[in-house]
Parts: sequence; C-alpha cells; structure tokens
Amino acid sequence: MSQPPITQVSPDGPQTIIQGDAKYLVGPKSEGQTTPTGSKSATNTGVAQRSAPRSFFSLLFCCTWGAGPITNDDKPETPTVTPITNPPNTTTNNKPKGMKTPQVEPEKPPETPPIINNSPPPPPPPEPVVVEQGGEVEHKWLLEPIAPEHFGRKCLVLDLDETLVHSSFKLIHQPDFVVPVEIENQMHNVYVIKRPGVDQFLKKMGEIYEIVVFTASLSKYADPVLDMLDQHRVVKHRLFRESCYNHKGNYVKDLSQLGRELRDSIIIDNSPASYLFHPTNAVPISSWFNDPHDTELLDLIPFLEDLTTVDDVMIVLDSSNEA
Repeated sequence: MSQPPITQVSPDGPQTIIQGDAKYLVGPKSEGQTTPTGSKSATNTGVAQRSAPRSFFSLLFCCTWGAGPITNDDKPETPTVTPITNPPNTTTNNKPKGMKTPQVEPEKPPETPPIINNSPPPPPPPEPVVVEQGGEVEHKWLLEPIAPEHFGRKCLVLDLDETLVHSSFKLIHQPDFVVPVEIENQMHNVYVIKRPGVDQFLKKMGEIYEIVVFTASLSKYADPVLDMLDQHRVVKHRLFRESCYNHKGNYVKDLSQLGRELRDSIIIDNSPASYLFHPTNAVPISSWFNDPHDTELLDLIPFLEDLTTVDDVMIVLDSSNEA
C-alpha cells in the first residue's frame, strides 16, 4: 500500500504538488466528502492516474484531501445569452368612428430578482474537543497555555510549505537544507530552499508575537525543516497534519481549537482553504517556489507590527481583505 503524503513538495518531475493541488490523499479527521470542491472530471484525478512509479511520490506531498487540481480552468463557463428585443408595434388604428378604445391595463414588467452573492459564507468550525477530568469537563486545546513571556501578545500562525520555504525531491542547485526522510523503509533526500527574507521575518515576528507554525505536512519532514529554519528559536509551537480538520477534502487549520482568543489570532497561509473557517483572521500571501526577488515576507512586517496595537484583528483584516 502507498503511504500517506508527508508534505507539500515537488515529486520527481517538474510539476509541483502544492496546497489545493494534491492527487492522492489520506488523512485523519473527516467530515464525509472526499472530493474537494472545484475538482475536474475523473480523467484528471489521481484515481484515474494511479501508476506505480508516480503514485508513490504523489502520495507524499500535499495538504488537500481528494483528487484533482483546483485551478482557474475549473471555473464553469459563462453561458452565452442572446438578448431578447421587443417586436415592432404593427397594430393599426382601423376601429369604426364613435367606438371607444377599450382600456387595457398595461402588463407589469417582471420583477427583477434581488442580486444574490453566490459566494457561500464560510462554514462553521467543528465543535471543540472536550475532555472530562476529575468530574470536570474542559476543552482540549491544540496549544499549551500561554507562557508568561507571551502574556499580552497576539498569536501569529504561519504556514510552512510555499509560505516560508519550498521543498522538492528533485535536486535543487544550492539548497539551503537537505532533509533525509524515511519512506517505506527507504531514505530519500528532500531539498529545501528558504523564501527571501524569512530569517529577518521570523526574528522580527518573534519579538512581538507568539509564533506558531501550523502545517499540513507530517512531522517526520516538517520537524527537521523547522529545526534548521528556526535559527533564532522563535517558533514556540509546532502543529502538523494530525491537528488539521478535514472539511470536504481540504486540510483546514481551525484557529478556534488553538486555545487563543480569535480577536488576537492571525494566520498567514498561501492556501485559502487552510483558513476556510476563519477568513477574517487571515493575511493572504502568494505561493513561493523559487523567485529570488520575492519580498512579500519583508513587505508584511510593517503591517503586522501595526496589528499588534489593535483590539480586534478580525475587524481590521476583514476590511483590508475586502478593499
């Protein structure tokens, strides 16, 4: 049997498996459906393409549960509508003299239906996990209680792959790290490159936030990457795939399970599916693969510094995302 994917990196070919673009997935927590919304027909799914040499690597690296890429090509085509014009008035006035013209009430134009936003609201997060200890019921949070040195700080949740780093099984020229990973009793090297500015970004954010890295990858890959990436030891919590929630084929990072106030929680992730439950807590960022001129992490520093002073980050992020 093929093993579940461990991260979101490139397999042995040039095609990159990224968030929302996995072909075969197996995961922990499920809500029922196994096909992500927006996937193409069966001929473009992992089930139809499961072959011996590629299924092995396809199973390793992704954070979406299901099959098929989610791309702009999947959008339904807009049907062509032919405008309907009113026929010309050919009625002639040939009634006899003295005959009154019958009063005919004009037809009422059809009511214009109200404009409806087709975008559904974000689904509610699942019910919190509770445990009973000593006759008392309490929540089982994903994070430990806030450490004294972080009192008064907001919580910054960071994605790993394609947000802070890019990883690949294919040999990368001058990688920043090489991570050996055991897969089916064989060792494989994962080549990792850092997004420009990530060291400065992490150092600065560690001075003003409680830092959490929350990834849909498995710890056997992500833990050693973070050991090498976190030079300044600012990442206080690490969460992996088993902490994600499977919602209709997507690994969703449920911020309500962290044990932190949502008004003080921010997530930066290149995959909108990851913050499906909490879009008003998200700071979007583009997927990064190898652009040496990328400056997005550094560009975010002033904005994130300002967010530390607001009472409710959701109000600010909701308005900024709509702008």
